[in-house]
Amino acid sequence: MPFFLKRIVPPLLVVSFLTGCWGRTEVNDIAIVTATGMDLTENGSIRLTLLIAVPRLVGTSSMTGGGGESKLETTAGWVVSEQGKTVMEAYRHIQGKLPREIFFSHNRVIVIGEKLARKGVMPILDFFERNRQSQLNSYILVTRKEAAEMLEFKPKFERLASEIMKEEMKIGTGTSVRLGRFLSMLMDEGEEPYAPQITIVPSKKDGSDSKKAQSLMTGKGTAVFREDRLIGWLNDKETRGLMWVLNEMREGVITVNIPKESGGGYVSAEIGSVRSKMTPVIRNGDIRMKLDLSASLNVSENASDLMLGELNNIDLLRTLFADVIKQRVEMMCRKVQKKLRSDILGFGQAVYRRDPRAWRTLYAQNWNSMFPDIEVEITASVKVLQTGLVGKDVKWEDRA
Repeated sequence: MPFFLKRIVPPLLVVSFLTGCWGRTEVNDIAIVTATGMDLTENGSIRLTLLIAVPRLVGTSSMTGGGGESKLETTAGWVVSEQGKTVMEAYRHIQGKLPREIFFSHNRVIVIGEKLARKGVMPILDFFERNRQSQLNSYILVTRKEAAEMLEFKPKFERLASEIMKEEMKIGTGTSVRLGRFLSMLMDEGEEPYAPQITIVPSKKDGSDSKKAQSLMTGKGTAVFREDRLIGWLNDKETRGLMWVLNEMREGVITVNIPKESGGGYVSAEIGSVRSKMTPVIRNGDIRMKLDLSASLNVSENASDLMLGELNNIDLLRTLFADVIKQRVEMMCRKVQKKLRSDILGFGQAVYRRDPRAWRTLYAQNWNSMFPDIEVEITASVKVLQTGLVGKDVKWEDRA
């Protein structure tokens, strides 16, 4: 190696090793936000609530005595809250109370209270769009109650309420919308936004109001928006219908009532794979929407007298399951079109993709008045792939 390289290379190597540490932020210097809640106060201000993880307690095993709840379990997350005219103002008020810098990069969910959602969410989401630490993959949730109440919930299986929310969104039992997708629905033509509902429900059906007998549940309902304002809700069954149309159904169970002439009883099946196709049919300016739904199901319980080894009984099940799917989607479409009058189904987006020029010249300006009257033609087909491990259905003999 030449002499001048021997003098230059070692210092360069030392500098290259040091550069990785200059911009690093120590965990001890930041307050890690795992969930954000926003509510509208009585005086019209925005209340910002942050669920901050306590790193030294999140991974700590609980230490209890006599079966009681440990103190560590209840303090793994710290909830702080402040008010302001804007989200940024409330954020600065919270920052003024904390000895560490607020860090949003690990924010899992954004929960919005109903009062604030009905006023309009675009002004508050503007904060997350502009914040360099914001994650567009954070989940958007809406609650009928106060967002702060959701963040203050003490879960049983996790250290943080945000982990419960995130895991339920990943399971896919209900709708799931991330911040980036929500903003896209706000800006796209012919499509209105929606978001899953989050609520606290009793763990038991005995009427107990004890907080120890409550669970945090997401995805059992859907908040429906028109532009950026909440206008109504879909219940659990209607939400399932929406998921069929949007091709978001990943798992679930369908139960059908067997007719009395076929023996009566019930049969339940788990959803395997689902496929949904939306096709706009445009003729002479009129629009009709075709929804083709198909699914494969696996029978998980037969509480009827049907012998599932017989082909005609399988055909009956296919018809019954297809009818249930079709009814759910029809019920949901009627509510969305006639009552809520919000195109969360993306009918307008389907027309736009089919013919962008016709959409802009003929339909875009009048879509809000046209959408409720669009005829929807639904077809559903079902394949029953598995009927269980038993080769022959086991029935009790008549001992009378």
